[in-house]
Amino acid sequence: MSIEEKISPAFEPLLAERGLNEKIDAIVIYESHEPEDLPTAEQLRSNKLRLSYLKERAKLQQSVQAALFDAYQTEGAKASRSSTEPAIAQIGSGAIPVASVEVTRRTLPMLAGQPNVVAIMPNQRIQLIKPYDSPGEELNKQEIDQGATWGLQHLEIPKLWERTRGEGIRVAVLDTGVYGDHPALEGRVKDFVVIDSLFRRIKATPSFDADIHGTHVCGTIAGGKTPSGVAIGVAPAAELLVGSVLIGNCTLITLMHGISWAVENGAQILNMSLGLPYYEPNFEVLFEKLLEQLGIASVVAIGNESHGSTSSPGNAYSAFAVGAVERQPRHRVDVCSFSSGASLVFPGLGNHELVTKPDVVAPGFRVYSCIPADDEAAGLRHTYDYLQGTSMAAPHVSGALALLMAAKPEVPTAKLLEALKDTAKHPLGNRYRPDNRWGYGVIQPLEALKALDS
Repeated sequence: MSIEEKISPAFEPLLAERGLNEKIDAIVIYESHEPEDLPTAEQLRSNKLRLSYLKERAKLQQSVQAALFDAYQTEGAKASRSSTEPAIAQIGSGAIPVASVEVTRRTLPMLAGQPNVVAIMPNQRIQLIKPYDSPGEELNKQEIDQGATWGLQHLEIPKLWERTRGEGIRVAVLDTGVYGDHPALEGRVKDFVVIDSLFRRIKATPSFDADIHGTHVCGTIAGGKTPSGVAIGVAPAAELLVGSVLIGNCTLITLMHGISWAVENGAQILNMSLGLPYYEPNFEVLFEKLLEQLGIASVVAIGNESHGSTSSPGNAYSAFAVGAVERQPRHRVDVCSFSSGASLVFPGLGNHELVTKPDVVAPGFRVYSCIPADDEAAGLRHTYDYLQGTSMAAPHVSGALALLMAAKPEVPTAKLLEALKDTAKHPLGNRYRPDNRWGYGVIQPLEALKALDS
């Protein structure tokens, strides 16, 4: 890989009007060292074995980190003709090969020239992919009669519960936080952290949600039942790790700290509804490493800006991007008008010259789930509500993947994702897959499980 290929194109406008030695923050992804005895897919599904393996990996990373840090800081100070070395800091324990750095127009090529560096991207603001509200609407009668939200019904999730409910699978929700005391989430939030604007990990008890978004997402992934007996969560026995990364001045470094925290705590699925309004190619490197080396899937909402647009990191080829569908008469569905999607062409990317997103679609219109109360004692807001957006579709996919992981612990995560794509239902048939509205189609997790059993 050339020096130019390692450097994100997003640097060009950011550095164009800056002085040669003016520093900006960046993120560097570097090669990692693997232990000699690599775990199997089934071993990676065991929380105890996975956490032990991650600690071993972090120790092996130390020599790589030290060499990279020392070489860059020494050469960077010389290039800048400064006595001050560019700052560089490890992100988390080193379980993932990522660090935050200071770069200038002079030192950026120098950093990219380090032999262990594989990608560099500038630190920029990230934002929540905001859903659409449906205030004041009561729970649908059909959902009450069926005892499950329409999304769970359409995906045939209750039939999957005869086999598994997602036991032992840890799903990280990197979002606005979570109101963990909600009755529908009782016992499901296993850990909670706030990553602040200074990138500190702050433990908070009780857990809280800076919005309503994170709580709603958590409910769709692993929530229980409403007081009227309606099931809202796809994988009600899954364990939730919630990182609040969207408070205040949240940036890509904030997100990287959240991802690192989630990985260190045993996450097997990352659920994200956030990002940048452009294509950042270097996300692909990190998500690919997480999937291939650790069996961790990155499930990302593709965006709510309609056809012809996408959000990053959902548009990275190694992300599992999700669009939204809505109910139609006669048990049919159609892609929501707001659901993003596009075909991205990038000459020179080898097998990834054409990136079509989303990968799949799932229920994302009028999704009923739990939310925090504004003032629970005064009864000023219901503790359940409808929201709609690709943010509501992504947790359906994360929950479905958790069910498959629990049912097929011996199958690598990449094969589970392929099964979800291969068995997805496109209204025009398989020869039209993938396209930039439906991707491969609406997920059919029950059919995916049957395919994996055969």
